[in-house]
Amino acid sequence: MSNTFKIYTGDYSKDGYDSGIDDAKHHKPKNKFKFFKAVNPINYVWAFDNAYQSFMGNYDKGYLDGQRVNHQVYNTTNTQGATVDNRSYESHLQMVSQLKQSLTTLQNKIESLKKDYDRQIKAMGNAGFMPNYITVLQSRYREFENIIDTVQSMIDEHKSQIVLHEEALENLIIDAKA
Repeated sequence: MSNTFKIYTGDYSKDGYDSGIDDAKHHKPKNKFKFFKAVNPINYVWAFDNAYQSFMGNYDKGYLDGQRVNHQVYNTTNTQGATVDNRSYESHLQMVSQLKQSLTTLQNKIESLKKDYDRQIKAMGNAGFMPNYITVLQSRYREFENIIDTVQSMIDEHKSQIVLHEEALENLIIDAKA
């Protein structure tokens, strides 16, 4: 019953948290592609946004909690008014670069899924499925393709913004060294 409710609501919070904490405790790098293993295929269409956001958000929380356990850090201190040094800029630059790399990986995965979907429709047509069924699938594929193309262009825009942030951080690093 709970699995059906999870599919209906698209709530993968527990799966994301458990996966994140497990990766951190075993000193594995973050692997957000675990989302595609954890989510039920129905949720690729039904409640995808909620499934994705609930998994990813809680994966990050679980990963952070796992790192806290590994390093025995259980509380944080507030450092108001602290000065920003060169290492902080470099760590920000590294995080921004990792984000850009993750977006590129996501683009490749999305493109692969789009091609697989098209390939499956063609295989069904060649296997003798009813033409009216194939026509409906092809129509849905065109809609899906338009959405994917929009997402891809949005990712490209974000990556171009990231390049601007990288340049600004590099300038800050140079200024901090001077």
